[in-house]
Formats: sequence, C-alpha cells, structure tokens
Amino acid sequence: MSLNKRLKKIYNSAETVSFGNKDKLVFFSDVHRGNNSWADEFAKNETVYTHALQYYYDNGFTYVEVGDGDELLKFKYLEPIRIAHEGVYRLLQKFHHKKRLYYIFGNHDIEYRNPELVHIKLNHLFNADTDEPEILFDNFKAHEGIIFQHKESGLSFFTFHGHQADDLFHRFIWLNRVLLRALWRPLQLLGFQDPSSVAQNIHKRERVEKSLSKWARENQQAIICGHTHDPRLPKRDEAPYFNDGSCVHPRWITCLEIENGQITLVRWRIQPDNKGRLVIKRKELKGPKPLENYVASVKPET
Repeated sequence: MSLNKRLKKIYNSAETVSFGNKDKLVFFSDVHRGNNSWADEFAKNETVYTHALQYYYDNGFTYVEVGDGDELLKFKYLEPIRIAHEGVYRLLQKFHHKKRLYYIFGNHDIEYRNPELVHIKLNHLFNADTDEPEILFDNFKAHEGIIFQHKESGLSFFTFHGHQADDLFHRFIWLNRVLLRALWRPLQLLGFQDPSSVAQNIHKRERVEKSLSKWARENQQAIICGHTHDPRLPKRDEAPYFNDGSCVHPRWITCLEIENGQITLVRWRIQPDNKGRLVIKRKELKGPKPLENYVASVKPET
C-alpha cells in the first residue's frame, strides 16, 4: 500500500476533536518509557519530563501522546516499565480522569492497536499498597490518528506517529522487534547505538521527513508527527508538517504547545542558574505563531 493510501485510510477513520482559542494542547511523542535499565533511554530525562508533565497538568493543558510512549519493541514486558516509572503513569492517570488525555500508538507501542489486548494486558498498573493490579485508564482508547480541528481558524491537524512513512520499518516491524531485543539492547548496554534507527540515521530521517512534507503539501493538510525525533515548526510558506521531537534527546525534551490560538515549539532541560543550582527551564525555541498563519498553506492553489 502506498503512503498516500495508507494515510488516507487512517485519516478517514480518525476521530475529530474540536478545540478553540481558550483550549490548551500539548503534544509529546517518542517518550520511549523503558524498565529503568541502562537500555532505557527515557530514564535520564524522567525528571525533566515529570516536571513538564506536572506543569501542563496544573495549567489545564490536554496531553496528546503522538506514539512510542511505551518502549515495547525493545522490552517484552510492560509491567517492569509501569513499576519503573509509576509516578509518570500516575500523572497520566490524572490527565485521563480529567478527560484531558489522548493516546496515539506508534511503531514501538503498536500493540495498542489491538483493543482487546489493551483491555486485558496493557491497561493495568500494579498497586504496591494492595499487592494487586489496578486499571490504569478507564475506557482507554488508543488511536492510529486523530484530527484536531481549530474552531476559529478552521485549521485542522491530522496527528499520527509518522512511522507510516518509514516504509521498511512499517513493513517489517516484527523483524525490528527481534533485532532490538536480541541484538541492539545488549549492545546498547555496552554503549552502542542502533544505526538503523530513523533518529540516528540522518539520511533515513531526511527521507521520512521529505515524504511527510510532500504528503502534507499535496493534500493541503497540516500534520503533527513524531518518529524522527527531529522537532520542527514550519515557516508560513513551507509544507505544513510539524514535529514535536522526542523525550530522549541528550539532557532535554521537546514538545509542541497550542495555546491562545498559537503554536509553539518548546524545549525543557536541566541547566544551572546564576548561583550554580540545577533547575529545569522551559524555553520557546520557535513561535508562538498564530494558527491562522498556516491556513493559506492548506488551501488549494488557484
């Protein structure tokens, strides 16, 4: 199946979520929560991520996870991941209880595409107080894609992980799972990185981003993706392809915020203040830019 047909199929079955200028959305992807071993790339940024998550919860944001939240390709069992990062899941649970959580699956957590598996196996958290598992998210639903429609400007964001444009990975996910668990996880414990990863291979990343940008322009459709780990906020005259980056950058995490009808690319990182104390800082890398700036890029040329 071609990329165009693949994305059209996801688009046509996607749920539409309307939001206005008074609403706040934050998009994270590629968190890659692991089991807190040396192969857990998220562990080094857990403090930064948890701080950012608390900030967005306290300030009324709706949290959108754009795929690869849980690292289920590299790690076979979810329970050790849940235990290792229980505080993170408790925060996500609070978002869910407020009806401010949307979950999109990617290639590293593609098990979430099976609703029965999610209900039976994945949607639990072990409670140390009762020594029993408990339901983490009531009525949890994982999406392959969601359309976020801005009421005032009419601009919509088709949001999906982006691995659909990584043709080799998309077709051979089962093979990549075997390689990650049997080969790259042991090597990663010794300090090696997977050169086949789209995040590590610049040529592969550029091919994926070129395909996504081309699709966005040809279909006059703004898209928000992850997968490449390369944060992106396009200029007004560029293809409306946005990317929230990842949470496994060295020493920092990135995300996209939408607030007051504007979109901003943000970085959170630990850095010293003027007294030498380590503090977590939020920095606006690009933006904020009004969503209406991008309306022209999604209208057919006359």
